Amino acid sequence: MKLRLYYLVAVLMSFILVGCNGGSGGPSPITGVASSGVPLAGVMVTATDADGRVVNSSVTDETGKYSITLNKPGTYVFTVPFNEIDGTPGVLSSLYFPYENTASFTQVNLNPLTSLITSRVLGTVLTEAPTGALIKNANISEQTVRDAKISIATLFQPIFSALAIPANESNDPITSTAYQASLSDPLDSLFTLARFTVRTGQVVIGTGNNRIAISVPATGDLATSIPENSVNSLAALNAGATRTPIKNLIIIIGENRTFDSVFGTYQAPQGQKVKNLLSQGIVNADGNAGLNFGLASQKTAVPQSKYAIKFERSTPYAALPRPTQFGILLDNFTLRGGIPDTRFPTTLANGPFQLTNYVSYAYNNNDPLSTLTTTGDPAHRFFQMWQQTGGDNSNADLYTWVAVNAGTGGDSAGVSPSNPGQGGELMAFLNVNTGDVSYWNSLAQQYAMSDNYHQSIQGGTGVNFFAIATGDVPYFDNNGVLTPPSNQIEDPTPMAGTANFYEQDGYQGGSYVNCFDATQPGVQPILDVLASYKVASKCDQNKYYLVNNYGLGYDMNGVAQPIGPNNYTLPPQTIPTIAEALQNKGVSWKWYTAARELSDVTADAGKFGIAPLLAQRLQYNAIGDPLVASKNIMTSSALRANLAGFTSLVRDISNGTLPSVSFVVPTNLASGHPGFSIQNNYELFTKFIVDLVKSRPELMANTA
Repeated sequence: MKLRLYYLVAVLMSFILVGCNGGSGGPSPITGVASSGVPLAGVMVTATDADGRVVNSSVTDETGKYSITLNKPGTYVFTVPFNEIDGTPGVLSSLYFPYENTASFTQVNLNPLTSLITSRVLGTVLTEAPTGALIKNANISEQTVRDAKISIATLFQPIFSALAIPANESNDPITSTAYQASLSDPLDSLFTLARFTVRTGQVVIGTGNNRIAISVPATGDLATSIPENSVNSLAALNAGATRTPIKNLIIIIGENRTFDSVFGTYQAPQGQKVKNLLSQGIVNADGNAGLNFGLASQKTAVPQSKYAIKFERSTPYAALPRPTQFGILLDNFTLRGGIPDTRFPTTLANGPFQLTNYVSYAYNNNDPLSTLTTTGDPAHRFFQMWQQTGGDNSNADLYTWVAVNAGTGGDSAGVSPSNPGQGGELMAFLNVNTGDVSYWNSLAQQYAMSDNYHQSIQGGTGVNFFAIATGDVPYFDNNGVLTPPSNQIEDPTPMAGTANFYEQDGYQGGSYVNCFDATQPGVQPILDVLASYKVASKCDQNKYYLVNNYGLGYDMNGVAQPIGPNNYTLPPQTIPTIAEALQNKGVSWKWYTAARELSDVTADAGKFGIAPLLAQRLQYNAIGDPLVASKNIMTSSALRANLAGFTSLVRDISNGTLPSVSFVVPTNLASGHPGFSIQNNYELFTKFIVDLVKSRPELMANTA
C-alpha cells in the first residue's frame, strides 16, 4: 500500500512544482505547457506570489508552450485564461511551491487537474489571478500541498491506470519536458475524453448509462471512488477507432454570406486575433466609419474590350449605388427584379455600411417570408468574383463596379445591360456589437471560428456545394458528348457599348468553361494570375467545367432529368464523393437536406396556406443536395438511403442513432441566403440543432 501511494503522489508531483535550488534567491527560468485538452495558444501565463507581485510569461505558442522567469524565490500561483467546456470564461491554475532539500524543478504545466489541486490548496476556486492576500491566507505548506495531491491522486488512480498515464516520477508527463498537449499524450487524452468544469469542480466520466458526474470541491470531502463501469467506458472511448474522442461530426451549411458581412465587427477574445473591418480600422465597433474607412472605398474602372481581371482605376463613387431588391421573394413566391430599395438612402457613404441601420435583423413571425427584413441578393458568379477579387484580394475596390455593370449575367431572368439588377448591397455588414448575430457571436467566443476561408471555388452556390461533396468540379458529359450546347458556354467578353456586361452568362445560359483552352473567352487572364503565383492549371483537355449553378442530373427521388439547350441541368456525374469514401471505410454518414421529406414542411404549408408539395418545392434546396448529382449515389439503393430530410435528423439525434458524419442543409428560407432568407433565420436553425444535441449528454461529449 505504501508503495502504491508513493507512485500516486509521483504522478501528480508536477502539479505542485519545486522551486529552484531550495530558494537560493537567483532567477528561476520556468517553462511549461498550458492545455485544457487542446493547447492554449496566444495567451500569457501569470505568476502571482504571496506579496501580490505579478510576473507574466511570454505568449504561448501554438502547442501551448510558454516561458517565464521568476526573479524572487517563494510560492507562486500560476494562472492562464481559457474557456470552460460550456464556453464560460475561466482560468486554469497551478502552484510553484519551494520544498526544501529537493532538486530544482523548471516545468510548470497548467491543465484541469492542476487547477483542481490548486483549488484544494487555496480552499477556493479561482476565476481570475489571485491576490497576494489570498495566497498568504491559504497558509500553504508542504503538508497541505501533499494532502491535496494525494486526495486527487487516490480518486483518479483507476483512470490513470486505464489510460496508461505514467505513474513514475522519472517519466511524469507533467513535470517532464516531454509532456505535450497533443492527441498522443495520455494525460491530454484524459482532458479530452472526460468533461472537466473547473469552476464547479465537476468531472463527467463515461458515456450513456455509464456516465457519471463526480464532484471535486475546493473544500470538504471528495468522492470515495469512481464506478468501474464509468472507468471502463472512458477507456473504451480512448481505445476507439477515431483519433479523437469526437464520434459524431455535424456540418451545417448555409449560403452566400462573406466573413465580413457577418463578423465584420467581431472582437476576438483575449489572446486571439481576427482580420476584419473592425480590426483594420475600416469601421468602428458602433458600425460607423473608422479612421481607415477609405481602404474600402469603391472605385470605377476603365472599360476594356475583352474580359480582364486587372483594370486601370478611374474615379471613386461619390456615394454607393442604391441597393436594389433583386432576388427578394415576395408573398406570391415570385422574385423581385432590380428595382431600387427605398429603405436605403441615395447618399450611402462610399464604403461598408451597417445593414441593420435600415432593416431589422430579427425574424418576423408575422411575416413568414421575412419580406420586411430580406434584402437584395448580391452577384456571386465565377467571372464576376475573379474581377472583384483581382485573384488575390490585394485591391478590394472593384466589388461594386463589377456588380453594377456585369450583374448576374444577361442570361438571368430580369437582368439586362440597362438594368443589371445590382447596387451597393454587397457592401452591407451586420454588427455583432449592436445585437446582430448574437448567437453565432457567442459560439465564436466560446469555441472556434475561421476568418481565412469563404468558399471552395470562385463562383456560384451549386458548384460550391458540389465541391464540399467531392473536393472537385463537375463537368459536362452527356453519355460521351463532352461539349455542352453553345448557349450554355460562358463568354464574359463585354458587350459592345457596355462597360462590363458579359456576352453570355447567367442562370438560364452560360455556365460552362473549357479552362484547358486558353483561347476560350475569359480563360487567359485567370491563367495569368495563377502563373504569377506559380500555380499550374489542373483543367483537363476537352472538359467543360460548371462554374456556377445548374440543376442536378436527378431529382430527389432518383429520376434522371433532361439535358438540352433549354434544360439548365448538369448531366449525372461519376466523380468520387465523400459519401463513397466514408462508406468504403465503414464510417456511417447521412446528408440531411431540409424539405426532402414532406413532414419537414407541413408547418410551412399551413403557414403559407399552400399545398405541402408546393411548400416542399419552394423550400427544398435542390443544388444544396449535391449527392443527387452523382450517378454512383443515385443508382445505388444502399447509398441513396442515406439521403434524408430534417425530420430524420431530429429523430436520429433524439434516438441516439446519429451517424458518424452528418451534413445538414437548411430549407431555402432558413439558409441565410440574401434575397429569400436572412441571417437570423440561419442562426435560429443552427441554434435548434445545437440545443437538440446539448439535450443528449452522451452526444455532447463526442460531437463537433
